[in-house]
Amino acid sequence: MAEPSDRPDAPERVEWLELFFDLVVVAAVAVFSDALREDPSPAGFGIFLVTYGAVWFAWVSVVMYADVAAELTRVRTVVVSMLLLAVMAAAAPGHAGHRANAFAGAFLLVRLFAARGSLRTGRLITSWPLLQSGSFMVPWIVSFWVPVPGKYVLWGAAVVFELGLVLVRGDQMVEQTVSHYRQRLDKRQEAEARHEVRVREDEAAGEGEARRGREARRGQRRASRREVPELQQVGVDRAHLDERLGLFVIIVLGESVAALVLIAARSEWTKEFVSTSVASFVLLVLLWLLTFSYGFASAPGVRLGDLAPRLSLPIHLVTTTGILLLGVGLGEAPATDERLHGLIVWLTCGGLALHALASGIAGLLGGTGRFWLLSCALPSTVFPLLVAAIDSSLEDGLGDPLLIWLLALPVGWQFLYAQRHSALLRLGKLTPSQP
Repeated sequence: MAEPSDRPDAPERVEWLELFFDLVVVAAVAVFSDALREDPSPAGFGIFLVTYGAVWFAWVSVVMYADVAAELTRVRTVVVSMLLLAVMAAAAPGHAGHRANAFAGAFLLVRLFAARGSLRTGRLITSWPLLQSGSFMVPWIVSFWVPVPGKYVLWGAAVVFELGLVLVRGDQMVEQTVSHYRQRLDKRQEAEARHEVRVREDEAAGEGEARRGREARRGQRRASRREVPELQQVGVDRAHLDERLGLFVIIVLGESVAALVLIAARSEWTKEFVSTSVASFVLLVLLWLLTFSYGFASAPGVRLGDLAPRLSLPIHLVTTTGILLLGVGLGEAPATDERLHGLIVWLTCGGLALHALASGIAGLLGGTGRFWLLSCALPSTVFPLLVAAIDSSLEDGLGDPLLIWLLALPVGWQFLYAQRHSALLRLGKLTPSQP
């Protein structure tokens, strides 16, 4: 199915309500990162991935609801969703495993609220069908009665299944949603036809009673029309969504900066501490500059106008996951006098590699070009993994300051490339689509 063009009634900028909603995401990201720092184990890593994936899905559902609803966005729906996301953050298994069912219940409610709110508008979004279809609820519901760690396995399976479903069967899901919605409309119309028949029967029995019956049924029909409005298939406001996704990346980077500042307030400022902290700060600033230059995908010429949301949104999930993992290590390195834990090193380096990999995939899908892929994306993906392997092979490791300065090299190279690319664009020697 062809995706409709951008809507003329879409908001021109991120609304204050959405910015207020993002505050709870800051809290959730901080909670998950802190839990992984406290438990840098394979189990802790798995819980981090599952819980962050669930919160990201919930956040995207509300963002897409606001994008689709536009001027019809209900403050109550967004505020209630914000409360439910706060519950998810507070009940995250990384800190409070006994509240895992509260986490799952809040997740389901957020998704259902967003799906119901979008359906009330009568606008069916074609580029992210998971919004109207709600969520793959069966594993989440079953998990209420499953002990850990099986509970977390079910959550992870549900998240992976949804991602795979939207990537492989996105168009079919749209068709199924449209068919289901039309069936609801047909049922409403059949009910209204039966009401009309009863009105005629009432008229034969007595005018006064018939009038009262007609008034009551008119009220019912008006309520039905409000609940199931006329069907309209719409696309996303790409500029709005691009800005929202970019702001989310800034939120993730901001959490890492906040962690660094908090550690600096609690630690002795030794020479090694200052060197590690400065290296971490430089690396985060370079990532921010890269995002500012290219957008959340960090690939030249790739915007949401070039990628369908069912492709770009999973890339956004991978990108932010990588930045969060990197931030876990950057927040841990200055806080300890010893070398980073082996798994933390791999998470830190792997997070940067994951971010570069997501950029490479975005560039590949957006037609960035082979030169950028080979000169920037590929080296930036491989280099952090080589650094982690070298650090693990040395008895005393590379040392945290050197490790982080080395990780800043590929990001700095990408930023210098972005600066050159921007300069060539200004001189007219390149078009925006060229790498």
